[in-house]
Amino acid sequence: MTTEFESERLIIRTSYAITAEQLLKYYSDNRAFFEQHEPYQGEYYYTLEYQQKSLEIEMANMDRMTSAYYYYFLKEDPDRMIGSMSFCRIRKEPYASTIFGYNIDEAFQGHGYCTEACRASIEHLLSNAHIHRIESRVLPDNEKSIHIMERLGFFREGFEKASILIGGSFRDHLRYAYINEDY
Repeated sequence: MTTEFESERLIIRTSYAITAEQLLKYYSDNRAFFEQHEPYQGEYYYTLEYQQKSLEIEMANMDRMTSAYYYYFLKEDPDRMIGSMSFCRIRKEPYASTIFGYNIDEAFQGHGYCTEACRASIEHLLSNAHIHRIESRVLPDNEKSIHIMERLGFFREGFEKASILIGGSFRDHLRYAYINEDY
């Protein structure tokens, strides 16, 4: 699997081309923003030791193609991570499916970077794994994420009541899916 590729404005790297220091800086810088939309990680998450172990697990999962992780950077600033994407629970047939998640540095929202990075990472994953279905969950009040899903060709599939623990309570989510018509 390629460790780095480009889209129009971005450099996209897999876990093999990322350092624990980059991860720690990215997640620490965006902690308050991400905690509004993602499960609580705990203090240990924001340590170099945790990020190093996490990176090692990511690479092992990518070696087995049970998960895939992508991080993106502006071409004009190739050392500053501005977002990440993950494809977890990659399952072989008869499911041929995965669960997709993404985030972006709050300061870089509203420029189409996340959509561009997600589109490129989906294409990359589909060229490297035999995937028919990609699922994603979005908070109902996260309009920006809903728009990303729609621009990527995902369709709203359902509503999950109290499905994911975020900010101390189980929050409702919208379930989206993408079907790979070229499967």
